[in-house]
Amino acid sequence: MLEPFTPGFFRRLQQLKIHTRRAFLGSRQGIHRSTRRGHGLEFSDFRVYTPGDDFRHIDWGVYARTDRLYVRQFREERDLNVSIMLDTSASMSGPEGEGKFEMARNLALALGYVALTDGDLVNFSLLGSGSSPNYRGPKALTRAHAFLYKTEPEGHVNFAAEIRNRIARQKIPGKAFIISDFLFEEDEQFAALDVLRYRNFDASVIQVLAPSELRLGMDAGSYQIIDSETNEEVEIALSDVSRKEYAKILAAHIQALEHYCQKHGIRHVLVSSDEDVSDVVLARLPALGLLS
Repeated sequence: MLEPFTPGFFRRLQQLKIHTRRAFLGSRQGIHRSTRRGHGLEFSDFRVYTPGDDFRHIDWGVYARTDRLYVRQFREERDLNVSIMLDTSASMSGPEGEGKFEMARNLALALGYVALTDGDLVNFSLLGSGSSPNYRGPKALTRAHAFLYKTEPEGHVNFAAEIRNRIARQKIPGKAFIISDFLFEEDEQFAALDVLRYRNFDASVIQVLAPSELRLGMDAGSYQIIDSETNEEVEIALSDVSRKEYAKILAAHIQALEHYCQKHGIRHVLVSSDEDVSDVVLARLPALGLLS
């Protein structure tokens, strides 16, 4: 396993768990709050005793105060269905040497390992390239790694259609992470995220950009550039004015995504590919409520 997945990093990942904003049903016993009432450890509510209820759940303190029998109800703890979706369109290759797709892929693997060590059901989707089987348990990490690292970014991805196809196979909603640069039309972004909202997934967006994309690291002058997804060649004249205009357009694009996410209760994280993966996963994501 390559850097940054050192034994020490793995040990720290084992101390984390996927955080959700609401409870889900799940498919088997686990560590997450469920919508199902059962015999877990987390107290939920009282209800009036009825014949057939377990005497062990009677709250005798309440009986002493009210002279009526009430039983304690508990929230059952279940596993969580975790879908990790990684954009494999050509724009994710990013500028050479800046490790944009490598960062995105490492984040996907790290999040997957957190979920696997907690006994959650994990599915990876390479948007544009297919989906993995469902994985469970830390021993599945080797298979998850092989799946994620078999593909390199290329071509154009119909983001909304890809997510719709992946989600259609998920019988039980849960947590969804979408890892992408989100450098495509806003309407397509929102349509893709709408699919997850309508299917009742708790979605989190991790937007990965390269440093030169964030700062437009090109000197003033004329350039022949090629659209990585359409292979269309375009000539541009870059000046200080156009650099400022680019920064303004990019900021507006990011803010539109942030605004949509805030409006609909979706976590949004902007990550630069020159950040340390362990800092992002161990510090930033817990601080922002994606992990706990």
